[in-house]
Amino acid sequence: MPAEIELSATGEGTIKVDGVPLKGIRALSLDAAVGERPILRLELAVYDISTVAETSIHIPDDTAATLVALGWTPPPGQPVDEEEHDAAP
Repeated sequence: MPAEIELSATGEGTIKVDGVPLKGIRALSLDAAVGERPILRLELAVYDISTVAETSIHIPDDTAATLVALGWTPPPGQPVDEEEHDAAP
């Protein structure tokens, strides 16, 4: 999957994977060495909403759209607006 990263001096920018703009990205890191395949790590915005009786994970719409763009299949009952990833950050 080819990735494009554009960052400003203030840390704002865009990330595209296979030409698809990604949203819901909290942080990124890139490891690269001569003769080795580069590794791009993306930290996505996902929230743990816990109570004593149960735990729920909230995946914001932008993050869910990014996961779908990267090949994730959401569980039943998790609607995802696939057009969400086309919006500007």
